[in-house]
Amino acid sequence: MKIAVLAVTENGLIIADRMKTRFDDELEIFAPPATGRDNPWLLDLVSEIFLDFDGLVFISAVGIAVRAVAPHLRDKTVDPAIVVVDEAGAFSVSLVSGHIGGANDLAIKVSDAVGAVPVITTATDIHGKPALDLFMKELGLKTDDMTRLTRVSSGILRGESACIFADIGLGRWGDRVRAVYSVRPLDQLKRYGSAYEHVVIVVDEDVPQVRPGTLILKIRRVYAGIGSRKDVTLDEVRDAIRSALGSQGLHLHNLKGIASIDIKNEEKAFYEAAEHFGVEVQLYPADKLDAVAVNRSDFVKEKVGADGVCEPAAILVSEGGTLILPKTVHGKVTVALAEQG
Repeated sequence: MKIAVLAVTENGLIIADRMKTRFDDELEIFAPPATGRDNPWLLDLVSEIFLDFDGLVFISAVGIAVRAVAPHLRDKTVDPAIVVVDEAGAFSVSLVSGHIGGANDLAIKVSDAVGAVPVITTATDIHGKPALDLFMKELGLKTDDMTRLTRVSSGILRGESACIFADIGLGRWGDRVRAVYSVRPLDQLKRYGSAYEHVVIVVDEDVPQVRPGTLILKIRRVYAGIGSRKDVTLDEVRDAIRSALGSQGLHLHNLKGIASIDIKNEEKAFYEAAEHFGVEVQLYPADKLDAVAVNRSDFVKEKVGADGVCEPAAILVSEGGTLILPKTVHGKVTVALAEQG
């Protein structure tokens, strides 16, 4: 997680320095200019960096942070996590994007680092119930209907019945979800769907016929573009892809394909990895890769004849998807991830 810490006073800088020594995340501290502290430097700074960081931690009054971020807020699915710590380091407040953006977790991490009391105000957390938006985030899901998501969440808080119909594993969410929701396989939707006040379904591509008001959660479809040194092993390729997915909070059910350059057509480990993950390998010639290359490398051009491999391969195999993880090096393997749709 890439975090910006914005301190407005000297004491705030002391707290920021304490955070820096205890955080594993990539953290950058911003301080007031030496002169002109009364000018709107903070507003200008937030305008400049708002979308460049996953989280913003203000060491200031809450009102200062609210005025700074308010013009830039769009939607909880895209806004960064916003946390506010008071100048005494007594409280760490999750202000914006508590679940999807990760502000609740960030507030707790900050509190642990500086000895503050975390302040979490999201309703599901207060009542000890699993939040659907956090469930979505951690299982690599998405929805096109945030209004319906809010209605189902509100219904759960009121004690109304709900069932999640899904064929994916729920992992560590299993027990937490089952304490509030019924959980059934997707093929039981037709038989049991009418028994619940709220129905949530998890689907990949094909959406079954559902009753009005059903919340549809779709599995995020992600593709890996890979490059490697010659004669890499299955373990090296498999571990690189797993690591790349994990860095984005994604799971094996999100991986829908692997791609590379056509000169890797005899790289046995690529095909073994595809078989291991249950997906297919797509290989592309250099000219097709060059047509969509985002970052171009003379070194790569000299070695394989293309300006880039893993990034353009991921974009091509995802049919023009969005690059969500640029080229990342994992030992002998490079991986990029692109999300379809």
